[in-house]
Amino acid sequence: MLGKIAIVTGANTGLGLETARGLLARGATVVLACRDLARGEAARAELVASTGNENAVVMMLDLANVARTRNFVTRFEAKYPRLDLLVNNAGVWPRTRRKTPDGFETTFAVNHLGPFLLTNALRPLLERSAPSRVVVLTSSLHFKAEVDFEDLQFKVRKHQGGIAYGQSKLCNVLFTLALARRLEGTGVTVNAVHPGVVATELSREAPHAGSTRGLLSPKEGALGSLHLAMAPELATVSGKYFEGLVEKSPSAAALDVAAQEKLWAMSLALLKLPPEVAPAP
Repeated sequence: MLGKIAIVTGANTGLGLETARGLLARGATVVLACRDLARGEAARAELVASTGNENAVVMMLDLANVARTRNFVTRFEAKYPRLDLLVNNAGVWPRTRRKTPDGFETTFAVNHLGPFLLTNALRPLLERSAPSRVVVLTSSLHFKAEVDFEDLQFKVRKHQGGIAYGQSKLCNVLFTLALARRLEGTGVTVNAVHPGVVATELSREAPHAGSTRGLLSPKEGALGSLHLAMAPELATVSGKYFEGLVEKSPSAAALDVAAQEKLWAMSLALLKLPPEVAPAP
């Protein structure tokens, strides 16, 4: 990764922190894209001390805010001439229905719409930097989920944290597969990974919060992301789902091309982005 430039979202803690550590240890320049700058700077200091690589840079990114996400892209492109790796790691799991400043349901906004906007805004730079890679963090919970296209944001149905989170993780895989079609022939790959059940802050609102028995450590969980980010044998692999280091088939719902394209079109509309002609399946 020497000379490579990477963005890791949510890099101040948990999986993101350990993913950034692994990239820095291998010589990359890593932008720690964090909502909380103070926590980001504390993480940077610890990462630099542990890896000896000073090329860790903190930049503010709030995926719950459309304007701030766009601003992050503008600032990044003004500072860096290329982007070799984007790791969409940040995520939330609120137990109650909340709204972002833009009026979106928070789980759907942070876990899907934010990464959708960020990745698409950075697509031209990723393509100019090819070969480059995109890694999307998802969850095996997507196997039990479905996307309610009539009520994506729980405006009608009762909000349940687990249902909302599972839907957002299915959206991650649908997005990955739809994006892979759009990136064919560009030299940019995109793959989704379930890191395992990891002891991170994601579950801080859960009834069992504080118990880590039987869970992977963040360092163990980050191995999947690092594998997709760096493994030479995956240089041309795209549009796949992994559990840790192992490629597996995602759910039947995730493989539904019509659903992939419907979510893509709805996401464009919600973010007030121009419509596009869908690529052939």
